[in-house]
Amino acid sequence: MSPPPIDAAEFDAHKDLSTLIVQFLCRNRDNGFSAKEIAQAVGIREEDVNYAMLKLGMSDLVSGITGGIMSKRQKFGSGRGAIKIEDVTVNGIIYYRCLEADTV
Repeated sequence: MSPPPIDAAEFDAHKDLSTLIVQFLCRNRDNGFSAKEIAQAVGIREEDVNYAMLKLGMSDLVSGITGGIMSKRQKFGSGRGAIKIEDVTVNGIIYYRCLEADTV
């Protein structure tokens, strides 16, 4: 039995792992997730999650240095504002969650 087809939006999201991860986090904004949990939930490798989150972190660093000219804040879905991915380390494990710009 073959898997069902995916729509164009999901196809595009899978091309960009950062987008896929951000969308997962923003759909589940009530919780924080480790890279391992994110990887299991979206069906990608944990290393890919770590790399994508590193890219987002570097983007945030560049944004801070350039005064916001570049930012990792993105539009998510229709009608929602900009979002930010927040991270915290608990017992040596980094957890990520999504925040809306209004709460940042």
